[in-house]
Amino acid sequence: MFHHPQPLVPVTDWFTNLQRGDVVLFRFPVRDDVDKIDTPKRRPCLVLDTFQRGQDSFVELTYGTSSQGRANRGYELIVRQPQSQTVAGLTKPTRFVCARRITVSVNNPGFDCPTEEISPVIGSLDEALMERMHALRARIQAEADIAARYREERHAEQARWTHEARGFR
Repeated sequence: MFHHPQPLVPVTDWFTNLQRGDVVLFRFPVRDDVDKIDTPKRRPCLVLDTFQRGQDSFVELTYGTSSQGRANRGYELIVRQPQSQTVAGLTKPTRFVCARRITVSVNNPGFDCPTEEISPVIGSLDEALMERMHALRARIQAEADIAARYREERHAEQARWTHEARGFR
């Protein structure tokens, strides 16, 4: 499902150059059964964001799959064109499901490569797909902001009810 179209980056430097739109190999956790979590396989994941907290670096990854099923529709970024697949380091059409996201440290063992000489970064999105990714990120952020505002309003209303119950107006 993937290959390295670009020169391999030394494993010691890959996380310092990581940026939005990169495609990486990561063992994304998948829950197939209610009581059982399978050992995740390495799969292509899209880097939605990178950020620092203190001295630690983190990335927000989205789930990548070649399955064309109907599960997890919406918030999708589909790499379908052969040229786009090559730039992204993929060998078949892949859809990145932005509804399935995870934030992990760059030191997470899910990034481990079979050999020390290979970087988990396999490619990046082309310009058209980057625009689509930015639109999806904006939509996700807008919905998060709306949800946060709703929580604030609900909290303020509950505080008002508490004061009214104590006889305050």
